[in-house]
Amino acid sequence: MIAGAAFAVLYATAVVVLHALPGSDPAVTRVQALLLTFATLALVVVLAVARDRLTGPPAHLFTIGSALLVAQLCVAIWFAGGPSLRPGQATAGTARAIEDVGSMWLPVATIANIAVAAPILLSANEGRLPRWLGIIAAVFTVEQLIETITLIGPPGSFISPGGPMNHYLGGTLSVAFVLALGIALATPPGEATDDAATDSADIEEAESTEEPVGD
Repeated sequence: MIAGAAFAVLYATAVVVLHALPGSDPAVTRVQALLLTFATLALVVVLAVARDRLTGPPAHLFTIGSALLVAQLCVAIWFAGGPSLRPGQATAGTARAIEDVGSMWLPVATIANIAVAAPILLSANEGRLPRWLGIIAAVFTVEQLIETITLIGPPGSFISPGGPMNHYLGGTLSVAFVLALGIALATPPGEATDDAATDSADIEEAESTEEPVGD
């Protein structure tokens, strides 16, 4: 739970808050890269614990998605922090090209996010994780699937690559999903299964107490 909360604070600050600041101060950019670095470390902890709760094909998909997500975060940090080391020394065309490449991080990260969230949804449906987490995972998966439109969104629009949809909508839901996952993982592994079994028992008991209707 601590790792999930740490990721939520660090990632939200880097992707949502600092991104909203006007201008491109090199100092702010380097702070953003630092926050993303520590957010990645917290995310690795959450993903490692979550992987231990999964089995079968969903577990393999989750592993692939997690590796892809962490790798993309690291590459994004390169493009976010690298140009700020020598501000003003790159030509306008070079700086713009680096910025354009970096703006594709969040649109492409949608695939990794789906590969991580879908197994959580499947496991929640099977009773291995809380059902409320499955609902959050389902919302996040659908939103990320829609967000892939930002790959071809027109520049300057809500759905442009690296634009408002990626940072404010997708970023906020990413924070909510990982935070919820961290909270769910803080509960004992058998609690979600016990709750599902209790619900099934209650349904069977209700059905058995119903009196048959005669002719």
